[in-house]
Amino acid sequence: MKDSLALGIDLGGSKIYAMVTDADNQILAAAKTPTDSTAEAEAIIRTMVDTGAEALAKLNRTIADIPHIGAAFPSPVDPGTGDCSFATNLGGRNFSAKKIFREITGREVFLGNDGDLGTLAEFHSGAGKPDRNVIGYFIGTGLGGGLVIEGHLLKGNCGLAGELGHMIIRKGGRRCGCGHRGCIEAYCSKIAYVKAIRKALRKSSELTLLPPDKFNEKTVNIKSKYLAKAYVDGDNVVRNAIDKGSMMLGIAAASACALVAPDCIVLGGGVISAMGNVILPVFRKSFEAHLFGIPPSKIRIALSSYGDDAVAVGATILARAEGKV
Repeated sequence: MKDSLALGIDLGGSKIYAMVTDADNQILAAAKTPTDSTAEAEAIIRTMVDTGAEALAKLNRTIADIPHIGAAFPSPVDPGTGDCSFATNLGGRNFSAKKIFREITGREVFLGNDGDLGTLAEFHSGAGKPDRNVIGYFIGTGLGGGLVIEGHLLKGNCGLAGELGHMIIRKGGRRCGCGHRGCIEAYCSKIAYVKAIRKALRKSSELTLLPPDKFNEKTVNIKSKYLAKAYVDGDNVVRNAIDKGSMMLGIAAASACALVAPDCIVLGGGVISAMGNVILPVFRKSFEAHLFGIPPSKIRIALSSYGDDAVAVGATILARAEGKV
């Protein structure tokens, strides 16, 4: 069993998620820890390692027992060095994640972008299987994306291929965390939803059904389950924010199809896990209305099979392949 195990660690905006998989990408153990986005890079990576150790302990294993370790960051990863040095949503810049991992664990840890790795997992053994050309969108704190083209993860110049959340869909639009205006992430992400909800509440007399101990004028992020409940319970402010994000994502996905002509689009991330079935109809209507050339029936739209697990599973796939995906 020892030789078949892989550890994957997903650094998210609100949580760190670690899991151990076998050679068939089946999840054997997992652990979660809240992300302290105010901490320095070294402290965050140390917490990632500790979370991985917690998952391994459930199988009576340690870091030293695991031949394959991968980690996902909300950051581009340089295909030349295999390293990442900044994460926009976490405020981290100018660090070497590979070096810090090596100093803490004494091991080689393979790094990947979170959207890339989520797409990789869905392509190999999830909702994207058996298609060869897959676009992945992962709605969470931000909006991750990934492209698998003819069976291989597209990394591109500087590892920036598949940064779909930063496709600009409106000139002079909403300010994104990356500094630009009009990125799709500024419309379709939990940070974007919260900003839109706060703005709508300031401008109207409407109330929100979001719990007051979880949402107020200073809230920046919120768990997907609270958004999902408010949406289903008929909160118009929440519905308007999320529906607009889904509509804008449909436009962005249709535009991406004009570039890569995929067989399948996978929607994933924590928001989709919590409320994919209510987001999907709005997304699909917008997507089909803006699609060029390809009949909508030719592109399969699927909700993630792995849900919140996709990115960490993708990290284990990356590690087993020693980065050659």
